[in-house]
Amino acid sequence: MITTSNSCVECDQVITNPICAECLADRMRVVVQEYNPKLAQEITGCSIHGDTNCLFCGKGMALCAYCFTRGIYDFLEENDVMLAEEFASRFDFELRQELI
Repeated sequence: MITTSNSCVECDQVITNPICAECLADRMRVVVQEYNPKLAQEITGCSIHGDTNCLFCGKGMALCAYCFTRGIYDFLEENDVMLAEEFASRFDFELRQELI
């Protein structure tokens, strides 16, 4: 597959929810902190530069919100199934549709 400059490096789909992993991780930590502070400390963003700009910070990004969210969901599911379900309800990005 050929990745365009506005495509996700993970799934090769066009980035339609341009929120970078660092901004998402900040918001995810706040939610997870309410339920499990230890797991919240494990959530970190990553910076993969691309031509799509994040709506919040303006930095170039190349990892879509779905792929980053799926990774965090998988991590939470391994450690706390109930928290993973709550997480999926708050950070959907079409994640719940796939999980059904």
